[in-house]
Parts: sequence; C-alpha cells; structure tokens
Amino acid sequence: MESRIDYALLQKILSCKKCKDQSDLSKYFPRDCLPVCSFGDPLDDAGKPKKVFIVGINPSDAEYNGRRPHLKKSPKEEALKSQLKYFAEFFAERYGYFKKIEEFFNDKEINAKLGIESENVWERIGYLDLVKCVTKSSKSTQWNGLKKSEKKKIVKNCQYFLKRQLSPYKPRLIVGYGKDVGVWFKEGKPPSYEEEFNFIVNPRRFEFQYQVIYVPQRQGKHSRPEVNEVKSKIKQGLAEKRLERH
Repeated sequence: MESRIDYALLQKILSCKKCKDQSDLSKYFPRDCLPVCSFGDPLDDAGKPKKVFIVGINPSDAEYNGRRPHLKKSPKEEALKSQLKYFAEFFAERYGYFKKIEEFFNDKEINAKLGIESENVWERIGYLDLVKCVTKSSKSTQWNGLKKSEKKKIVKNCQYFLKRQLSPYKPRLIVGYGKDVGVWFKEGKPPSYEEEFNFIVNPRRFEFQYQVIYVPQRQGKHSRPEVNEVKSKIKQGLAEKRLERH
C-alpha cells in the first residue's frame, strides 16, 4: 500500500484532528470515528486514477455506528483498508445514498466509455467527500443540523485535503452532489435553479482543467427526467477533450 501515489496524503487525512481539537466545533465530531479518505479506491485495478469522481459533503454516522457498520475504527491501517475496499466488500449492503447516484451511470454508452463491465459501477468511479469526518449535530441529525457559520468553518478546515487528493488524480469529470458541495465549487455562491443538473461554469478550485456537473440532493429518488439529464451531461463531459493545464 505504501507504493500508492496518494499514500502519504491518506495517512495525513486519517491523522487529522483539526475540528475535533477546535473548542467551538469539537462537540459535533465523534472522537472514535476516523476521517474517511474515500469510499472505495480512488485508483482503479491498474493503479491509475479513475476518470470520474463523485464529490459529496461528508460521511454518515451509520457507516461507523449504524446497524450495518462498514468502516473500522482501528487500527488506522485496517481502517484505511476498510475504506478503500468499501464497494468491493459491501456493494451488496451499500446504503441507499449510493444507489441513487448509481442511477446516473446506468447507461450502456457511459459504461462503455468508462469500461464498466459489472453491476458495481464503483470499480470505475471514485467517491470523495469535501468534509472527511462524520458530524453529529444531535442524536438524530448530522450535517444539515449545523449552522451555516459552523459549516463554513468545517469546510475551511477540511477543503485542503480534497484539493490535494484531486490534483494528482486529475479526473475528466466531477459530479458535485448536494448544495453545499455546489457552493464550494462556485467559491461561496450557491448554484442557481438554472444550474441544477448542468455544468458549473468556470470552476477554479484546482490547477488542472476539469468539469463539474452540479446535482442537487433529494430526500427521495431523483425523477426520471432528472436522471436522464445527468446522464446526458455525463456523456457530454466524457466526450470533451481534456484541455491543457492553466
């Protein structure tokens, strides 16, 4: 594992306690839950970065403390393995959150472009969170229960890691999933209604040229027209030639 291009960074993420050690934020972070570097391996079976990444907001407490916990809390090396092997070992038991995202890739043309040959689309798609730690604002409420000012502080503490991760991966396409992720890619300005399910224009978060499709999260399933719109944008994004570095 030490030979990975991202190994040193993964270790830094696992060791981060910035929010847990900050007096005004520490109460929201279960101390026994390690940061989650990624769900599934960002690298494919040949050790190369995947072409498409989903970026969500942060891990769910259920992954550590639910009725079907999938992630290990210790030791760190075993915890990391449980994260990187998440979809390889728990695809059949994955939570509904991931199943909603998979609908966007249920398409023969997209599968062909990404080399997806099985039901487990995560073999060719990466998943990272903007905030690496589980947050608990109350017994039953997580990220959405936090104040806007608190969310900003947490994102400011954690955004360094996402920037450092995506820079060597250089994905062709990013799906920014959820409002707060869209706000981050737009550098603080919430995406408009017209931007939902479309490309965010001129995102400038990284030193390489990339495309972001903004997809708002829903409490239930996305409608069929919404799913088809995202599929169309994914096909368009994969068809575009990557531009040179800025």
